Amino acid sequence: MPETLETKKNGGFLGAIERVGNKLPHPVLLFVYFCAAVILLSFLGALLGWSAVHPVDGTVYKVFNLLSKEGIAKMFTQFSANIKSFSALIDQFVILLGLSVLEGTGLASSFLRKYFIKMPKKALTLAVTFIAVASSCASDAGFMILPPLVAMLFMATGRNPIAGIIAAYGSVAAGFCSSPIISIVEAVGFGNTQTCAQIIDPDIILPVTGNYFFTLACSVVLPLVSFFVTLRIVEPRLGKYEPTEEVLATMGERPEVTEAENKGLKAAGIALLIYVVVIALMTFPKNAILRSATDGSILNGPFMSSILLIISGAFFVVGVAYGFKAQVVHNHKDVIKIMTNGFSTLAGYILVAIFAGQLSQYFSWTNLGIISAINGANWLQSIGVPTFVLFVFLMVFTCLLNFLMPSHAAKLAFMGPVLVPLFMMLGVSPNATYLAYRIGDSVSNAITPMMAYFVLILSYAQKYKKDIGMGTLIANLLPYSLFYFVAYLVLFAIFYFCGIPLGPGAGWAYVIG
Repeated sequence: MPETLETKKNGGFLGAIERVGNKLPHPVLLFVYFCAAVILLSFLGALLGWSAVHPVDGTVYKVFNLLSKEGIAKMFTQFSANIKSFSALIDQFVILLGLSVLEGTGLASSFLRKYFIKMPKKALTLAVTFIAVASSCASDAGFMILPPLVAMLFMATGRNPIAGIIAAYGSVAAGFCSSPIISIVEAVGFGNTQTCAQIIDPDIILPVTGNYFFTLACSVVLPLVSFFVTLRIVEPRLGKYEPTEEVLATMGERPEVTEAENKGLKAAGIALLIYVVVIALMTFPKNAILRSATDGSILNGPFMSSILLIISGAFFVVGVAYGFKAQVVHNHKDVIKIMTNGFSTLAGYILVAIFAGQLSQYFSWTNLGIISAINGANWLQSIGVPTFVLFVFLMVFTCLLNFLMPSHAAKLAFMGPVLVPLFMMLGVSPNATYLAYRIGDSVSNAITPMMAYFVLILSYAQKYKKDIGMGTLIANLLPYSLFYFVAYLVLFAIFYFCGIPLGPGAGWAYVIG
């Protein structure tokens, strides 16, 4: 059966983006070109004396010239270290330890066919989008786990698996930091914001619930936005998907679940229950192994730090239990063979990651990202406009900066010392400033190729259509970013102009002194 990925409409704005984007070079070459551009910019920036002064400690950041003797030596000697520093690659290795078994044994296919194949299309889409938006409670896990699982789910229910990848990734990325569950994201974000706020008020304390009412509202509204975008824009654009025999083999052509598969599913359920109990005993009791050794908390302890390994372990345990009971695997050699096949699918992504790691470190070494953040924040301070407009400027600026520096924490570390005190001097609570920042940081996550997980979802999509290009992904992810930004802005305006608290005891105003 031929493999086709029809588009119902290739015209219009999104069609133009798709056509242009698909003419871009292969991602490997694209990152090579980006690296070359950063190297040339570092030479130009050093020549012209580009710099920025840190607003807190007075450190002067200057552009480091990668074409200098020291720079060239550094690029050569740190090449391997730069690959290791690309954490998304290492994290993907960890999650694939379990995901390869979950998929390779057929457990994912059996589970989806048994419980979801008859689920109404709209209900299924809503379930996926709600889970995706809420997934930031597990930090970055949603970026790696949900797209391939939702692709399998869409495939099993006769829908376009690439639409599933895009729906999951777009909702996770653009909805990042909008979970109804307080997580490590809030712990780190408010911790950094509090440090910045103490420049003005040394005694100020910011609770991690400082944006909770707003993020709770987002966790309800944003999935509905994704629901609309997926059903009304993305799926009609992508059209009907006709898989190859190779793709069908990974899912199984029979919709019915066999007796052996049912036994395997039962064994997997029992294994999962035992696994959850063991992890719970290691986490919830006082002084448990996975609690913080300093303050006993779960958020700041080994549990959150190892969340990917814990999730991967769950996939592995249930996959092995299913495999043996369903007689898909008979010994450890079969399990290892399945894992090996799973890891082989990462070959293209690993090649891209080699150069993506170089680019990430080149930005760090040259100080181009830091200088852009500090000078951009200073510009926001100088324009002198109403506070609400200033909030919008902050969102847009953060959104654009995300294309150079996608790390949520890194941008905040360099923008925060300028922006948080600035807004406090204008009578604005640090909670509100951080909220505007995190909105801008989230919306462009879905469309920036600098995001470590972007090349990962490209590799997921190429599993179903080998010649799919970046343009197709960006064109279909862009509606999520645009509609999410509008939704965020409307909610922000409602909370702001109606004076609705952002969280328990967290208002908009800050009284100096």
